[in-house]
Amino acid sequence: MNEISQTVQRKGLVTAGVEKIRTMIEGFDDISHGGMPLGRTTLVSGTSGTGKTLFAVQFLYNGITHFDEAGVFVTFEESPADIIKNACSFGWDLAQLIDEGKLFILDASPDPEGQDIVGNFDLSALIERIQYA
Repeated sequence: MNEISQTVQRKGLVTAGVEKIRTMIEGFDDISHGGMPLGRTTLVSGTSGTGKTLFAVQFLYNGITHFDEAGVFVTFEESPADIIKNACSFGWDLAQLIDEGKLFILDASPDPEGQDIVGNFDLSALIERIQYA
């Protein structure tokens, strides 16, 4: 096996068609024909309670534990403590990954006092915070 093939196998890449990376989420890699598209933005959307947070946490956890990739989780509603606690119920020790510097949870929740935003706004400040993390 050559070096490229070994890298593809180690990183979980799928090379047929659109290059993808396996998520290691049971069933998802099958129905998505190999996992998530590599190097592309993927939007996970749905109503409350459909499993978006669970999917994201499992994707990050698997990327860290199976492929030695670091991860950043941005939360807008749940507190980092709640996310860590919920992940523990699945056997995922996010606190350990945070302590090891492999995972960062960015709390981008709005101020509890609430603010009325009127006019134009953009996400550049949030993107800058993520890049700094």
